[in-house]
Amino acid sequence: MEDRRYPIELEVITPLSVGAGNDNEWVKGLDFVQKDGKVYVIDMQKVSAAGLDVGTLTALFLKSDDKGISQLLGNKIGELSRYVFDLPAKTDNNIKTFLRTQFYDKPLVAGSSIKGSIRSALFNYLRTDEHKNEDVFGTMKDGTDFMRFVRISDVEMPTTVLVNTKLFNLQKGGDEWFGGWKHSKNKTTDDYNSVGFNTLYECVAPGSKGLGNISLATNAFSLLDKYGKTKLSYYSKKKSLLNEPINHLFQVINDVTKEYLQKELAFFQKYDAERSDEVLTCIESLLSKIPADGSSCLMKMSAGVGFHSITGDWQYDDYDKTKLWTEGRHAGKKKYKSRKIADYNHRLQLMGFVRLHALSQDEVSEREQKLLKSHFVKQKQMLNAVRKCEAEQQRKHVEELARQQAAEQEKKRQEEYNRLILQAKQDKDSERWDAAISNLENAAALYPEKTEVIQLKDECQNAKSIEEYRRRELDDNQKKFSQPLSEVIKGKTSAGNLVGTTVKWLKGDGHAFGLPEQAAFLNEAQKLNSGEKKRLKSKLSALEEIAGKGSVDQLCRELGIV
Repeated sequence: MEDRRYPIELEVITPLSVGAGNDNEWVKGLDFVQKDGKVYVIDMQKVSAAGLDVGTLTALFLKSDDKGISQLLGNKIGELSRYVFDLPAKTDNNIKTFLRTQFYDKPLVAGSSIKGSIRSALFNYLRTDEHKNEDVFGTMKDGTDFMRFVRISDVEMPTTVLVNTKLFNLQKGGDEWFGGWKHSKNKTTDDYNSVGFNTLYECVAPGSKGLGNISLATNAFSLLDKYGKTKLSYYSKKKSLLNEPINHLFQVINDVTKEYLQKELAFFQKYDAERSDEVLTCIESLLSKIPADGSSCLMKMSAGVGFHSITGDWQYDDYDKTKLWTEGRHAGKKKYKSRKIADYNHRLQLMGFVRLHALSQDEVSEREQKLLKSHFVKQKQMLNAVRKCEAEQQRKHVEELARQQAAEQEKKRQEEYNRLILQAKQDKDSERWDAAISNLENAAALYPEKTEVIQLKDECQNAKSIEEYRRRELDDNQKKFSQPLSEVIKGKTSAGNLVGTTVKWLKGDGHAFGLPEQAAFLNEAQKLNSGEKKRLKSKLSALEEIAGKGSVDQLCRELGIV
């Protein structure tokens, strides 16, 4: 039996964020600034090319001086930015970025992310009792892991927007639990406010579509028969998933999604708060988009997926019946009580729902025709432009000659670019920042559009600035602690600060706790208010370890805190 390959269309139904990882988040005042209702993600290469003072800008970045950066860039801030977004709500938190392709900087829904969501749904479908992962799916070690027979491509998406998110939480009043919105670490209220404990996500907007494919490796799976592994758990179910039309797989996913949404509907009906009716409307709309025939599937994926979805949603028949945490910092709180809610297009909605649709041959042909037509139009425009410049024979000659020269030049340019990038990476690994930046600037002159150069240069410039900042900070500390103790501890108003600073000073080279130092410490200790003096004795153990018990006991007697 041949493998089954299905061209698919992924359509975003509610704001979708496929995270690029914590290391790639945009930091306010370091990567982006907020100004006049916009978010500007600054491009340091463009700033440098524009002749602006990169050193001054870097210093402002290190201080997270959002206002100073905006003033320095002025009305050029848009053209000096890598991306510009509408600002949905102000925030001091990092912006969660979307995964992008390396070379063309396109938003990318990774096949592994789609596969992970499908895997959760299949876990719910396959299992009959509480089984471990390997009991349900098999293992990679012996080649029985079921998900290796389901292959999914990455899907490029057109563009992204910024979406504000809030946490819907549960709060306890007496013996009852009530819905609310989280506004700070320890504050949840019924009132909705778009700012306060909110996070911005770079998302693909609802209505966006991308193309990919799903391959079901029926051929490889059939080898399990050959090697006598048909007694694996849930073998017949797995076989039908691969051998039946993809509608069967879609129907399995839809059944899990439908059950999940119905439980979420009941959850928000019971635990309401301001504007939670919008979430209910969103859930009802999502339920209405689930087809009865498996012609497509609706599923939840990536950021904001939540405990229930990511685990296959098999533990609880009713989200209201989850128990309380019995230990740790959450002890006494209800389990799995938070939901990440997107505030997009003036409506509150669940995050990350997408629709997968297997394209028919006619739909595939239609898309191919559109691509062919677009290509044909571009080619015709190019030919007309050439004919205006010269006769047909001359055009062919010049075109061929130019092609050969361009190919040779491109080859040399690519070789030089590769050499510069390799050298820059070696310089970066060895922390030779200036050499790395110089090589990257030369590489950027060859290929200004390559994001690899921009990212590497940003990393080197930031690392260099941070290294210089830390070096200056270390020098300042060394200068500070080279002074007499009386100068270092002058004006300390808390017991902890006084003792801690003294201990740090004593750990410096050649420092001792002699009579002048004891007198200086005693002088500052006597200036403490009564409350800090009472706390002083409990803090002196740290000083006793380095200055000796005798010296500390003498201080206690003179301070009257024996």
